[in-house]
Amino acid sequence: MVSARVLVTRYGGTEVLKVTEEPLRTPGIDEIRIKVECSGVALADLMRREGLYPLSPQPPFTPGYDAIGIIEEKGGNVTQYAVGDRVAVFFNGVGGYASHIYSPVAEVIPVPESLEPATALTILLNYVTAYQMLHRVAHVSEGDRVLIHGASGGVGTALLELGKLAKLKMFGTASAHKHPIVDSYGAVAIDYHSEDFVEVLSELAPEGMDAVFDPIGGRNWDRSMRTLNKQGTFIGYGYTSVFEQGEENDWAVRWKSLTEAKTTEQGNPVHVYSITTLKQERPEWFFEDVKHLFSLLLHGELQPFISHRIPFHEVARAHELLETSKAAGKIVLIHS
Repeated sequence: MVSARVLVTRYGGTEVLKVTEEPLRTPGIDEIRIKVECSGVALADLMRREGLYPLSPQPPFTPGYDAIGIIEEKGGNVTQYAVGDRVAVFFNGVGGYASHIYSPVAEVIPVPESLEPATALTILLNYVTAYQMLHRVAHVSEGDRVLIHGASGGVGTALLELGKLAKLKMFGTASAHKHPIVDSYGAVAIDYHSEDFVEVLSELAPEGMDAVFDPIGGRNWDRSMRTLNKQGTFIGYGYTSVFEQGEENDWAVRWKSLTEAKTTEQGNPVHVYSITTLKQERPEWFFEDVKHLFSLLLHGELQPFISHRIPFHEVARAHELLETSKAAGKIVLIHS
């Protein structure tokens, strides 16, 4: 029996993605081998593929944050799970694009049997990120005004859905053709191509934002900070502006300086959020939040938006859809 995995063979475009095969191995004594049903695709995967992500791994490497599958074999010390159980694994950005994965039992997350795997997968990266930024970092309250950039994306739609549950007043930037998605969550959609979100918000919400969630970086971060009220919190959680022609890739420097400063020049609280960093610092939060969000999913309070389910071997197409902004919500790789 063999395992298939995607390798980034060198930094570059989708042409550097190669599916390779290798023999399966026996899991270690405290380890589990999982036959993967689905893996998640994220913008950070594309950044690592191009070597734009700070501390991007050296090729060859296998991208991917999240995977769900069935336990196929387990080590001798593993007693809390049985072969055939469905479980999830969250990686530090590397490892998820594979037909089989190995995980220490302490990192394995049980998935409720009645949850559809691809739907459950959205929780691990997208919804935990959104939930922690809203409730662990910004500490939002009912009626708070929030600005969500990239509102039609995987984390953006999770922020919108969780923000609706929290009864927030939401504004979201997105391309015009994706405005129906933003509207469906009760948010005010702003076309970032034809509208200046700073000007729009100064008219629609002159009292200012209580929180801004910005994955774009660069000049957008500076402009987002201008929309905050005196107590408003800025949360940066990505730097997609590195894809733009002419945008200086100062991510690592900017990320570090804001992390250390902890405030804007106007004195507003600043948080630079990384799900992997917070998971390392407060692992109990991650597992608590996954369990809570799975519960909301089980009770029908969440309906994650999956735009595409793509066969694992068509990973290049998945990256192209994300790179050209043709997808909304989550893209999931499906393993046969």
